[in-house]
Amino acid sequence: MTTQLFSRKLIYRIAAFVAVWAIVLAGVFVPSATAQAAPAIDDGTPGPFADGSRLEFGCRQANRVLEGQQDRLDLANHTAEQAQTWIDELKAKGKDTSALEAALSAFKSGIASAQAKHDEAQGIMEAHAGFDSDCKLTDRDQAKATLQSAGNALREAHRLLHNAGRAFRQAVRDWRQTNRPTATP
Repeated sequence: MTTQLFSRKLIYRIAAFVAVWAIVLAGVFVPSATAQAAPAIDDGTPGPFADGSRLEFGCRQANRVLEGQQDRLDLANHTAEQAQTWIDELKAKGKDTSALEAALSAFKSGIASAQAKHDEAQGIMEAHAGFDSDCKLTDRDQAKATLQSAGNALREAHRLLHNAGRAFRQAVRDWRQTNRPTATP
């Protein structure tokens, strides 16, 4: 039995040795593939958005975002007016509203800063650099620059308005927490 086991192991080792050498020799004699350069890109072949449709869509989208952002700025101004009325009513009742007045002042300042950035973006888009009045592409490079700078101004306006609103809401929450009516027994 040991002889059969030894001969079986010997056969396996010889077969493995032959297989390894066959693979090595096949690798040596099989010609390797030569590296080839990528085919030259024909500059005349347009890509899927070569007609400027993506930039035109970006122009239309930026105009829609401008309209929506102006609506949010108008709502923020309306909210500031309502908050001022509420603070005046609290003041008439003898409540200490100094923290609310400071928060409202900061909120109005944030709205004004956001409105300035929004107006900057609107001015960029109204200049129509790279586009005509219907958002049709006229100059690709100018259009890219227009969308990039308008987008940056829109994002900054959004950030300013968002941060101002968050800070004002937190100040109102804090004021309500500290001025919660106490239960009388």
